[in-house]
Amino acid sequence: AMLTLAVLISLPVYAETRYISDELRVPLRKSPCNRCAILHGGLKAGLKLTVKGTQDGWSHVITPGGMDGWVESQYLVRQPIAKTRIAEFEKQNERYRTQHAEMTEALKTARGEIEQLSAQLAAIQSENEDTANQLAEIKEVSANAVKLHTQNQDLLKQNKMLQSEIDVLKATTEQMANSHTQKWFLYGALSVFLGALLAVLLPHLKKKKRGYSEWA
Repeated sequence: AMLTLAVLISLPVYAETRYISDELRVPLRKSPCNRCAILHGGLKAGLKLTVKGTQDGWSHVITPGGMDGWVESQYLVRQPIAKTRIAEFEKQNERYRTQHAEMTEALKTARGEIEQLSAQLAAIQSENEDTANQLAEIKEVSANAVKLHTQNQDLLKQNKMLQSEIDVLKATTEQMANSHTQKWFLYGALSVFLGALLAVLLPHLKKKKRGYSEWA
């Protein structure tokens, strides 16, 4: 224990990442010597370790599970072993294939949505054309309606003028009729008066004529 403590005190303080090499199993020892107690019977190839220091061909490491011990530095490499790299590449490749499939499906969905939007846009454009045509027709009808309204107002004015003229003519006709009636009434009255006058005068005229005859 004192030896281990002394070794730990004498080690530089740093941490690096190392990997177990292609060896099948590497023992993890309590201290940096081949006769020291074994903490783990065999660390598997490709295992990622954190190196805290080195001494005389040994590396002080910590396993992913938190075990603290020593392994021979010759069994450690800086890069993951080929087997591990291949597995990682396969996992990465699988992720890429999955992403590619997802992107392909998303692209297919996007194309379908684009087609739907294009169809909707065409329908909207057609509706806009129909609306524009209807609006043009409405404007034309409105223009005709305004024209007809103006013509109707003119006709109403002309009708009022004609009605006024008719009223004037009626009044004039009535006046003329009244005047004509008055004239005939005067003529009739004069005739009656003359008739009455003659009826009165004729007997006297006959008597005077008879008297003249007797005197003769």
